[in-house]
Amino acid sequence: MAAISAYTLAEAREMLELWKSAEKALASGQVTSYRVGTRECTLVDMEDIRAAINYFGNLVEALSGEVRTKRVTRVVPRDL
Repeated sequence: MAAISAYTLAEAREMLELWKSAEKALASGQVTSYRVGTRECTLVDMEDIRAAINYFGNLVEALSGEVRTKRVTRVVPRDL
């Protein structure tokens, strides 16, 4: 099953790297705020940055076909 997304694989990878650089800059104390697009994040918004990293990381995996899903089947034994 293919992932349906508004992002292409290249765009999702670019956004993932952008969010990772935002996290790195905030964690190292280089800046007290970081701007991504129209959003400005501060040290308090680290949870939002991590959520975005998880989202784009999962999206990159799904779009690149690296995600393996488990199939579950149910078997009902019958004596005929």
